[in-house]
Amino acid sequence: MTGWTEEGLISSWRALAARQGDEEWRLVNLAAIDLVTVQAGRHFPDSREALVVAFPAGWLGKVSGLPDGKGFEATLIEGNPAFPGKDVIALIRRLEGAFDIFAIMVVDLLRFLEDSRSKDARALVAGFLERVREWQSFMSRGIRPLSQEAQAGLYGELAALQVLLDVMPGGSAFDAWKGPMHAAQDFHLGSGALEVKSTTTTDVFKARINSIEQLDSERQPMFLGAIRLKEDTGGSSLNNLIRMLRDLADDRGRRRGFDALLIMAGYYDEHAAHYERPLSLDEFRCFKVDDEFPVLRRAQLPAQVTAATYTLDLSSIPQPDLGIDGALSALGISE
Repeated sequence: MTGWTEEGLISSWRALAARQGDEEWRLVNLAAIDLVTVQAGRHFPDSREALVVAFPAGWLGKVSGLPDGKGFEATLIEGNPAFPGKDVIALIRRLEGAFDIFAIMVVDLLRFLEDSRSKDARALVAGFLERVREWQSFMSRGIRPLSQEAQAGLYGELAALQVLLDVMPGGSAFDAWKGPMHAAQDFHLGSGALEVKSTTTTDVFKARINSIEQLDSERQPMFLGAIRLKEDTGGSSLNNLIRMLRDLADDRGRRRGFDALLIMAGYYDEHAAHYERPLSLDEFRCFKVDDEFPVLRRAQLPAQVTAATYTLDLSSIPQPDLGIDGALSALGISE
């Protein structure tokens, strides 16, 4: 699997910046993923960054109403001699679109295509277009301060990220954080995953499970982390935690991507005055989601149930608490 990064993609775009003559496109090959080819490009005359995906002819069928978001536009490229016998979609950053967010979107789509290489043509194209629509939805949403519940959720994910940074080299912990990108789990660690749920309550810990796939996952081993936060005048606010992590991101060459992920998680610096509540980590329990763990499982549900959300009482989980150290050991992150 190719290690796609925002930095590598930006380097490719930078190399295409100078227009030659009156050309409409400048392109550079990124990869061939089975029968699908992907290229980084710039679209002129505005020199806008783009991802160009070429499918074998006929795969797209009759496409109407391509996804189109505030930060990017999607268009079919037709009649370009560079793509004989291909159905070609270009995703082009709008001039007002955030460059860093667009780069993260493109890397996510590249990884999606690689992960989907075993799917048939119809499923791959449908999945790709749905992924683009999800990004359209994200880029179109309004900007408002995070709710108290959402603040606690983000704080918990960042507290887990801080733990991972202590044991994972380079920028790999930042790369593992998938929560803001609406992945089924918050962290992808090797072939496994860690999903984090947070609460500021002092009694019952009820966690909302957002999909069947969140805990019934093909990623193994799978762990559910339960973080309880408490208000503590000696603790750290969400703003302070983010400042600390930004310093670490600077040191590890991940600041650009980390800031973009924060925006995707709903954190905007202009709302910082809302995020000064001091919190501290009261407990961090981790449960292995094995065959005995109480979750909804796709294989045991009627075929007519295509999606579900549910609430799990983490206060009464019968499985033992392995702690974050035990979870990381099982995931191969630490000894």
